[in-house]
Amino acid sequence: MLICAGMETVNETNISKHSITSITMDVIPVSTKGQIVIPEAVRKRHHIKPGSRLVLVERGDMLVLRRESDVEHNIGSAWTALAERSLKKTWDNPKDGKEWKRYV
Repeated sequence: MLICAGMETVNETNISKHSITSITMDVIPVSTKGQIVIPEAVRKRHHIKPGSRLVLVERGDMLVLRRESDVEHNIGSAWTALAERSLKKTWDNPKDGKEWKRYV
């Protein structure tokens, strides 16, 4: 059996007091407009105030909300890495190289 502790999945034989006490769970409804309400206690714990900006990250079948300020310094390098990875096939493709030489 595996238990999810925060963002980590731990084997039940390696469960620590910290992993058990750090798990919080709230069941929240989604409105017809797709909106959710972050419970007040969670907002206070994470210093989320009106006007705070959050980033929704999809990790497999998980949805993770992070403060924009916590991830914004990583966004530029992440976009660069994604762009390089997605364009690598084009850059390394000899057929496309011949086409580019015609225009460059």
